[in-house]
Amino acid sequence: MNTPLSLLKDVLRYRGLIFAITLREIKSRYAGSTFGALWLVVPPIFMVFIYTVIFSRLMQARMPGIEHQYAYSIYLCAGLITWNLLLELVQRGKGVFLEHANLIKKSSFPKFILFIPVIATAALNSAILLLLVVAFMVISGYPIMASTLVLLPVLAITVLLGIAIGALLATLNVFFRDIGQLSDVVFQALFWATPIVYPLSILSERVQGVLSWSPIFSLVLTAQKALLGEAADLSQLVYPLVFAVIVFLLAVVLYKRSYNDLLDQI
Repeated sequence: MNTPLSLLKDVLRYRGLIFAITLREIKSRYAGSTFGALWLVVPPIFMVFIYTVIFSRLMQARMPGIEHQYAYSIYLCAGLITWNLLLELVQRGKGVFLEHANLIKKSSFPKFILFIPVIATAALNSAILLLLVVAFMVISGYPIMASTLVLLPVLAITVLLGIAIGALLATLNVFFRDIGQLSDVVFQALFWATPIVYPLSILSERVQGVLSWSPIFSLVLTAQKALLGEAADLSQLVYPLVFAVIVFLLAVVLYKRSYNDLLDQI
């Protein structure tokens, strides 16, 4: 097992390759488009606008116990920031080995660095959305509390969880190509099993207990409380952190044991 120091050395040694892949990831998304990288900003702006106008203004959606008219929009955006980060890491991560099959076969380099561009692009998208939401909070007059800083460990754990699941699925996807489609179905169900578009209070305690076994459940709730200015219980982050570490270790073990067969299958 490589040490963290040796992994860091590999990252620095292959930083040029990492940068090139990251840049290609971003450019390929908007290749041929007129506005290019501007599309990094337009979808998040449109999303915040839609949730604000449709839910807060037209549907008059309100958060229980919070009188501010835009509280529900902030609640919704906080959940989506966390969820979208996880989903992008998983969706992009699960196809890493297949997407870079030619590079893997023709070049010798630590394969784990292929996940770094995935993290970089997902983090960039989440950072843009978060900045837009914070700007909206300022414009709408919603108070920004010190609890907002709790988003940092929440998003850090979300990155670890997302890349761990993505790495595990990436190896499995090489041998079982249905894994990609199956994971999409599972995450669709998981989205509605997480209180993102509906408040937690509408669920019974029994249902809450069942849904809390999902590691993203606690991450989303903590992120929502952080942006809304409510007291967040950091102990709720222990379970998703432990879960993420276990999945990450499983991904590493599976990758190492199937490495030779993986190279033959891609």
